[in-house]
Amino acid sequence: MQYMGVALLSLAGVGVGLDNGLARTPPMGWLAWERFRCNTDCENDPHNCISERLFMQMADLLISDGYYDAGYRYINIDDCWLAHERDRRGNLQPDGTRFPSGIKALGEYVHSKGLKFGIYEDYGNYTCAGYPGILGHLKEDAETFESWGVDYVKLDGCYSHPNDMDKGYPEFGYWLNQTGRPMIYACSWPVYQTYSGMTPNYTSIINTCNLWRNFDDIQDSWNSVERTIDYYGDNQDIIIANAGPGHWNDPDMLIIGNFGLSYEQCKTQMAMWAIFAAPLLMSVDLRTLKPDYKAILKNKLIIAVNQDPLGIQGRRIYKQKGIEIWARPIMPVYRAKYSYAIVFLNRRTDGTPSEVSVTLKELGLDNPAGYHIEDLYDEHVYGIVTPDRRFKVDVNPSGSVVMIRCDIVKGKTSQNLVQAAWDAQPRNADGFVLDLGNIGYRGNGQYSEIRGAGYVEPESITVGGGPPQSRIFRNTQLPQSVPYQPPSYPAGQYDNRDNGYSFQNINGQYINTGKK
Repeated sequence: MQYMGVALLSLAGVGVGLDNGLARTPPMGWLAWERFRCNTDCENDPHNCISERLFMQMADLLISDGYYDAGYRYINIDDCWLAHERDRRGNLQPDGTRFPSGIKALGEYVHSKGLKFGIYEDYGNYTCAGYPGILGHLKEDAETFESWGVDYVKLDGCYSHPNDMDKGYPEFGYWLNQTGRPMIYACSWPVYQTYSGMTPNYTSIINTCNLWRNFDDIQDSWNSVERTIDYYGDNQDIIIANAGPGHWNDPDMLIIGNFGLSYEQCKTQMAMWAIFAAPLLMSVDLRTLKPDYKAILKNKLIIAVNQDPLGIQGRRIYKQKGIEIWARPIMPVYRAKYSYAIVFLNRRTDGTPSEVSVTLKELGLDNPAGYHIEDLYDEHVYGIVTPDRRFKVDVNPSGSVVMIRCDIVKGKTSQNLVQAAWDAQPRNADGFVLDLGNIGYRGNGQYSEIRGAGYVEPESITVGGGPPQSRIFRNTQLPQSVPYQPPSYPAGQYDNRDNGYSFQNINGQYINTGKK
């Protein structure tokens, strides 16, 4: 057994930025790109092409399926809505076949539902898909968006030079503000400069944009979500200070309910985006979404963390042996001490849940009266836990999470609120199983072809010391004793393969190719 300590780093740094009164909490809505991409073939695929019909259907479902009630407000168009040429007056125009009613009419339909309407453009000669960009037309295009009733503008950065963005993005923001219409301004400025080798000027960015992309486009894969989580953890000392009410880091869309994530990994993305204080922009076909995934996207307890009015982005406070702990300060605050949302993330792939054992004090939660703790996915209430009591959670492997909310308790501890034998008792105390992990294998190498040459027998994870803990899992029946028979697999059948992706420099442009 190894004992691992954890220190809570400063969590309360927030930047001072754009004050246009918008996006005081991270925007929530629906965005077309990751799920529907640039499908313009309405003749052969009329139900899924980028068209006014698609966006009207999604607006209807945001209302009828309860997403509006959960806080989702925006219906956002992405690339490929445009005609390939401006009109004879030099103004932007939509593709007339796919948007026969025009963008203004589409915006009015969205507004008639009580929703807000977002649109896409690019600070370049062309958008990423090759449609007209805004270069040379900044003032005119801002005025066009105002005349169409746009509430949210996403400005990409293809076919432009990163050196020009320090001037160009603020200039377009100026013209948006000059229209007098409140429009959230979502920028891609930092990510293009980062990939060109520049250091983004975040002082300027947070005074220009309401949110900004600073990492890769998300893809429909767990690998993509993991890479984003790693970026936000590895660079947290740089990027957290820039986030706050009105100005947010944007790790890109929610891909919950698509094809690339397991159910548990979908829960993980929702939890981590709440810790990141990230915009919650669903990119999924709401027409076919299954109830389990709807429940994740509409989880009001986790949305409340995401929308916490303090606007402080969370950070990674522990990372060892595939286990990570993330913490975000939230309301209520009492005597200069925060409440917290905590995520326990298990990225191990050994096939059995890991027990994580901590005291709240080891996580930096030291309010003497304790914290009221609730699990935000199964809604189990642990009650009041004091800082010195050891707290255990069982976290499933392969990218699963347990997310808890720790609300600070005011005043002195009332002894009758904490059971004397509470010390990390599992929930539903009947039918416990003492799990040994990988039954039939004890790490002697006899089945290395199954588990891999680098396999290490799983251990309970104890953060900060204390006696070794047994793994006790809830709601499980004792198994029958059956002799273990190892299966036989062909050599190399389960080799890991890198299916990642990257930005590549193509003709001088940094393009996300979707391939490594």
